[in-house]
Amino acid sequence: MKSRFLLPNQMRPLGWILALPGFVLGYLALYRDYKIPGFGMSVRPPGPAYHGLFYRDFTQTLALTLVITGLFLVAFAREKKEDELTARIRYNALYWAVLVNYIIYLVWLILTIAIELLKLDKDPLGSFADIMGMSTYNLFTPLLIFIARYYYLRYNKNGEYKVDKMVYLPERPYKIIGQAVSVPLLVIILFAFVGSWFFKGDTEPKDWITTMFLLLPLTLMIWGYSKRHNEDEFVSTLRLESMQLAVYINYAVLLLANFFFYSIDFMLVMFLNLGTIALFFVLRFNYILWKYNKQNGKGELAV
Repeated sequence: MKSRFLLPNQMRPLGWILALPGFVLGYLALYRDYKIPGFGMSVRPPGPAYHGLFYRDFTQTLALTLVITGLFLVAFAREKKEDELTARIRYNALYWAVLVNYIIYLVWLILTIAIELLKLDKDPLGSFADIMGMSTYNLFTPLLIFIARYYYLRYNKNGEYKVDKMVYLPERPYKIIGQAVSVPLLVIILFAFVGSWFFKGDTEPKDWITTMFLLLPLTLMIWGYSKRHNEDEFVSTLRLESMQLAVYINYAVLLLANFFFYSIDFMLVMFLNLGTIALFFVLRFNYILWKYNKQNGKGELAV
């Protein structure tokens, strides 16, 4: 197993130089309402519902760009000596980073539902008070967890060069359950969202779409983390590359959205970001696995 799609080793120090000031600036902007003087411009909001110009401050945009770019460079810069061991460590860290991030999400979801039910809310999934808070932290927690896990395995094993095997859900019934729930949810959400935007020009998700989307990342993870009947080192390599590319695509899209969307539109991007890593991973992994199987198992990595 060998890691691919990595950045040059020299990018790691640059990553720390960007990320640390980014966190400080982000904290000041979010919790102290700090704005860099003069760092903004007057823009015209998109859509017919808005009139005139308003001042868009770029302080939070800069902070998020610094944090995501910096953490990404730290996470995916290659080692000076990149070998099979570092590849296994990287795979283990990436596996647990995404999994732990969605476990945190599941705990938040359960606690939020419980709190809303205790308030006797008739629609506990439709009125989350802190959904933007969870969406904000989700912008960078997968990368943070990955970095923490990777460095722990790399430097804190007391000379013990052994990486634990991955643990997956049994193929039956979890893979079938994940597919049976995820596919209809995804189709319904896609048609509802596109239909609402096309016919009404409204991109804000309705409560029932929000409810479905909040469940979608969990069903996708059940699907993606279910063991395949032919699970071996080669399939594990496909998993690693699919997860890695899913993270790459997710943060590339997020950075572009950070520059081109703002206000309510970017809040929608943050909300969608709760499930995009899981979605990109499942789509890429199943496609590449299908492509490999179609080639009759020649033993070559399908790309």
